[in-house]
Amino acid sequence: MTGAVSVLDTEVFTLLGVRRDGVASVVDLVADDVGAARRRAQALLKEHASCEAVELWRDGGLIEKLLRA
Repeated sequence: MTGAVSVLDTEVFTLLGVRRDGVASVVDLVADDVGAARRRAQALLKEHASCEAVELWRDGGLIEKLLRA
């Protein structure tokens, strides 16, 4: 397969978009590395005005919490 991405070359992250009222939306994300996942989390925060924060998780552990400026 040309251009295919191997699952072994990627990591699975979870993005948790948290609203002010505490309601959260979850997005599972396959990314090459934590930097790519962080960029997607930042984009999600910009795209969704209702989110006050986006949490970046992997393997059940919180990596980072990005807050709306």
